Amino acid sequence: MIQEIISRLPASDVGKSRLLNKETNERSYESWFLNLNLHRTNSISGYFAQYYGEGYKYKNRFIHERRGFENNKVSIDFLPPGNVKIEACDASNGIMLCALETGPSAPEFIVCKPTTKQYQIIPDPIMQNLAVSFGLAVIQSNPFRYKILRLSPMKYVPRINNRNHRTFACEVFDSGSFSWKRIKNLRIPRNDGLALTEPVEAAGFFHWLSWEEKVIRFCLQTESWSFFQTPKFGISPKLVRYEGKLGVIRSWFKDTGEKFYRLWVLERSCEKLWVEVKDVKNMGIGENVLWTQCNDVVTFSACDRLFSYDTNTEKVNIFHVKKVNYVCFPFCSDYEKVDLDQNVKEEDDAPNAI
Repeated sequence: MIQEIISRLPASDVGKSRLLNKETNERSYESWFLNLNLHRTNSISGYFAQYYGEGYKYKNRFIHERRGFENNKVSIDFLPPGNVKIEACDASNGIMLCALETGPSAPEFIVCKPTTKQYQIIPDPIMQNLAVSFGLAVIQSNPFRYKILRLSPMKYVPRINNRNHRTFACEVFDSGSFSWKRIKNLRIPRNDGLALTEPVEAAGFFHWLSWEEKVIRFCLQTESWSFFQTPKFGISPKLVRYEGKLGVIRSWFKDTGEKFYRLWVLERSCEKLWVEVKDVKNMGIGENVLWTQCNDVVTFSACDRLFSYDTNTEKVNIFHVKKVNYVCFPFCSDYEKVDLDQNVKEEDDAPNAI
């Protein structure tokens, strides 16, 4: 009965209901529930694929995670003309950060919601050096508020930087104040480094993986950094979000030679306690884990396809065949407008998403 009621709630309210108890939380991440919730709330789920096109310009398209479904005109073509690059995405709220290049000058940064065709041009960052990573997260739904974290490397300067560390300048944009601010630099030991990937947002933190397989964590509330170790098992760790918590997947081999992925979840973030959850079979086609939106389905990206794997039935569903190599941004969104009212492109009423 509870699940029936919750399935009709928007994503923000579903998130609150997960705090009721452990069973409600776990069931709300099962694929049947998420699919029902998408249908009843007129939402859409899939991936934005980004790749280089002709003239070294970025191209992107939306791919529905269910084969045969149209993308319902979901795109970022409504943004001002120019070379648009997706820099970050809040996958659970359907909000994106894009960089717009219109000439030789520094790009403009735009926050947008593709399903409602709303966008907002934000001020330029304080630092003008090249960024290596962005994080974007909606931290409040009513009133609507988001934060952006920008990391950029700092060159070694005697008496300013410590030669024993790699230093990254950190800037935070808060939509509440509509401004950027510098915060304490991120410093990593020289023998370690930052894996240049998009951060995983979970439980109010951004997470990156370091070269030494440690987690580099940024707290969105306190705007402070912390570090801790991933499980000492297997090889090739990858950070994921699982049931709203931070997870890590590592490859390992059985005595038979079969390759598997083992998933751990950070059960209690304050104590840095990793709990083993499950093993997922490797398909043997060079795939990489792309998303773990559900607790019973894992989405993979291989060189020529995107496919999902049901861990209960062990069935594989190929929902997209690649023609070019691209970067995928998981994306889930409703069609409700948010407070991005600087620029709004009015269109027909939102289509039925599913």
